[in-house]
Amino acid sequence: MERLRPNQRANLQAMRRQIPGTEWGASDGSKNPCLCAAFPLGRILSLPIVVALAIHLFIETTTALAAETENGGRTAQQQEAGLKRGSGGFAYPVSTANRRFIDQTGKIYLLKTMSSWAMSQNCSDAEITQALEGLKALGFNAITVSPFGVHMNDSFGDRYRNKAGQSFFSGKPHASSLGPAWSSMDWVMREATRLEMTVVFSFFLSWGNTGTVPDLVAAGTTNAYNFGKAVATRYASYPNIVWHVMGDFKWRYNEGPALSLDAIFHGIRNAEGSSHRLIIAEPANGSTSFDQFISAEGADGYKWFKQSADTIYHYGSSSSAQFDKVYNRAGAAIYPVVDIEPPYVNAPHYKDQQNQELRERDCATFIRGGAGINFGHEKWWPHGVTGLFDGGPGWLNILSEAPQLDAKHAWTVLDAYVADPTWLPDAGAFLKSGLGSGDDQAASGYSSRAALVYFPTSRPVILDTTKIAKGSTVRLRWYDPTSGNFTTIASSEPKASERSLSYPSKRHADGFNDWLLVADGH
Repeated sequence: MERLRPNQRANLQAMRRQIPGTEWGASDGSKNPCLCAAFPLGRILSLPIVVALAIHLFIETTTALAAETENGGRTAQQQEAGLKRGSGGFAYPVSTANRRFIDQTGKIYLLKTMSSWAMSQNCSDAEITQALEGLKALGFNAITVSPFGVHMNDSFGDRYRNKAGQSFFSGKPHASSLGPAWSSMDWVMREATRLEMTVVFSFFLSWGNTGTVPDLVAAGTTNAYNFGKAVATRYASYPNIVWHVMGDFKWRYNEGPALSLDAIFHGIRNAEGSSHRLIIAEPANGSTSFDQFISAEGADGYKWFKQSADTIYHYGSSSSAQFDKVYNRAGAAIYPVVDIEPPYVNAPHYKDQQNQELRERDCATFIRGGAGINFGHEKWWPHGVTGLFDGGPGWLNILSEAPQLDAKHAWTVLDAYVADPTWLPDAGAFLKSGLGSGDDQAASGYSSRAALVYFPTSRPVILDTTKIAKGSTVRLRWYDPTSGNFTTIASSEPKASERSLSYPSKRHADGFNDWLLVADGH
């Protein structure tokens, strides 16, 4: 967020998890699974109702799932049916290796997520479905969503209610059971799973009174533990979750939300058992997760809120140089690196160079070894209300705008080449001349079979194509990052240690002449 910013028995168990209140701990702080320990007897479902629900559940899970369009019209069994249809057959990140995210089959997973902070809070089911389908068509494989808590200004209304007016808690925030508004986040999870997407599931802390910190701290660590356990239990059947914390301000361990945050993840970890989902976080602007969170892990710090990746939060325009500084930092060189908060579309940071700078950021992050990026648009993330630099109605229309189409073209070529276990950031071996510096610095990388170089501006270029191990010849092409089209330089030629290239003279429709060089071994 920018600053100035879930056999019949198994199904019935899943349904119980999604009935508000059934996942909460005892009021005395113990984790007593008995409902009567935490709630009045009047809240317990009667036997006839349980039987009726079980019969209805059996019928529903043996028929096709009908899409619902209103927040109040969904049932737990429908959500579970949707999950069972799609959760096993698509890639999602489950671990890390060699500074990359790894999916459940052992392949590299490039996390390309769209900041959608207020989607659960401000969207109807129909809007959620339309938004996710649009992002999927653009090649995004993930979304970053907070269930509740986004309140950058008064236009966001009650941060603890969804668009249908339902509450996310039955009582005080973080200190009571999960309320009916969680049906909105259930729908996000259900639809993302149907579309084979990862959900970067964010706890929206945020600075000042723009998020949930005051209420989280007031609830105390026991309630925070219960909350984390309740959320993880509710979504235990969804492996396509990456836990995320939207911090956006600086605090140290034992300050502010730190203890409550650690308690949330203690609850999450206990609910998850022996198999844990990944954790990433957004630190303060200008900082990294290594600075703010990883360095505070241990016996005298975070015991449960432990990062799976380092993250960079920087609005600078020298994309390659600033990424390299974090990626190559001494002591942090074992962690994957995620560009957690690049400048958003329609924010003022890139000014009149926005489109080119965003293309550079998308490409440089992955070419230089990055594991993921959290792309954003100022009109998109508030989902219909006034944001920081943009917002309001018409937010779905941004899906057809140039920056998002450019991202689609970037994802296409990056997925084809960078998701290779032999991929390395180039240190001058492949690109021998033409690197540049500062905001004009190229982003170069290669694998045993191919190489990519993103050039922000025109310059003389010399390559060493012998560094591509595959084959005895090489194919050279220019890739237009604004159209996704290739122009062939050489369809097949002998490899050479000093191959000079003429840079394209053509400028794109937006006036820039940034290009991607693509080299394939044959």
